[in-house]
Amino acid sequence: MQAIKPERPLRGNEEAIMIAFREGNKEAFRVIYDFMVRPLTYFVENIIHSEPDAEDIVANAFYKLFNQRAAMKSYDHVKRWLYVIVRNESIDYLRIKAKQRENQYDLAYLDTGIEEHIETERVRTILLQDIQKEIEKLPPQRRTILRLYFFEQKSTPEIAEIMGISPQTCLNHKTKALDALRRSGLRIKWLLEGVPTFAIAAAFLLLK
Repeated sequence: MQAIKPERPLRGNEEAIMIAFREGNKEAFRVIYDFMVRPLTYFVENIIHSEPDAEDIVANAFYKLFNQRAAMKSYDHVKRWLYVIVRNESIDYLRIKAKQRENQYDLAYLDTGIEEHIETERVRTILLQDIQKEIEKLPPQRRTILRLYFFEQKSTPEIAEIMGISPQTCLNHKTKALDALRRSGLRIKWLLEGVPTFAIAAAFLLLK
């Protein structure tokens, strides 16, 4: 699975992009696609555990989005709409796979656990995007270490070798950088925005 590329702000004027998109401008559509495709694919892949099928689900969601473009009021509306579409298609995908295996355990899991699992993955995806914003505020060396840690999933010895420093020095920098992220206020921000506590707890395991 490729490391997620965190979302950047929409380049240019968001309102102008949305007006052009609603009118069917393909360049405006491409701007929205470029900013959303990787987070969405990452989100779906962590639910269904199939990269090719995740890419198909996301591609289909964008096809539906283009057909529904006239109803999109803002970029945030587009983002919420896309997450709902890929979430529902991921559930359908898992149900089909479970029926194909004729596994009653899988069917029971879909009925009882899928909602929490999907919400956790959604929050985890957004958390990685927020983490990237905080990483950009760190000194260069610590910034590089956390990028390798979060987005390339490298271990401390691997990062030390890449950067040409000792494992202990790497660990010290990583520990201080993670402490800075914990103090960044992300958890409080999410609580204020009403994100479910179980989802925050699961997502913040990334910071351990």
